[in-house]
Amino acid sequence: MINVYDIILNFCDGRVYEFFEWDKKDGIEHIKKIPLFRVTQKTLSDLLYKRVEVDSHFLKEIEDKTEVFSKTTEELIEHACLFTDLNRVIAIEFSEKGQNIYKSFLLLDEEEELLDIATSLSTINLAYKVKKSTKNTKFLTRKEEFIKNYLTKDLKTSYHNKNYHKINYMYEECFSYNDKKIEEKYQELLQDLNTNFTNKYLDLFQILKLSSKRKVK
Repeated sequence: MINVYDIILNFCDGRVYEFFEWDKKDGIEHIKKIPLFRVTQKTLSDLLYKRVEVDSHFLKEIEDKTEVFSKTTEELIEHACLFTDLNRVIAIEFSEKGQNIYKSFLLLDEEEELLDIATSLSTINLAYKVKKSTKNTKFLTRKEEFIKNYLTKDLKTSYHNKNYHKINYMYEECFSYNDKKIEEKYQELLQDLNTNFTNKYLDLFQILKLSSKRKVK
């Protein structure tokens, strides 16, 4: 373990954004000091994509070791640290029970600097239990999240209003034509949107937006 000084983090609940997606409304924090640990690739993946719980000994090791820059009183994050597998660096804030509740990537230049520094670290054997996996092993960008939510709302509205022509159209843009019932197409689209978001939905979004503009004209 080594201490890292003067970095920027954007702790998010449930998911994590790349630095180029950070928003001014995010709770971006200027970290004065935070410990860095080197772990295996599998451990880093579990910390990032799964809900895990580290043991109390590790919590005690990092307790009150993370300091935040403040103009007034000293601010501490009770249980937080950085992890790296020499490919990526992530910041994790843990709950009192040891659950990884908040996560953050780093600014590109700061991450590259830490990757160089971390080569001198020994890999630790982090003791933790996997509680559950997140629904998706791949995080969506903010743009993709917006499009996913837009299409999901549009699909549900169309179904509620019995606009079956539009549901048929959406389905055939994403899948090949078949004679399934509207209910089946609706459920298949809804499930696929939530579990298998791919470029076909980005294309569908663009088509629907263009179609909407034509109607307005």
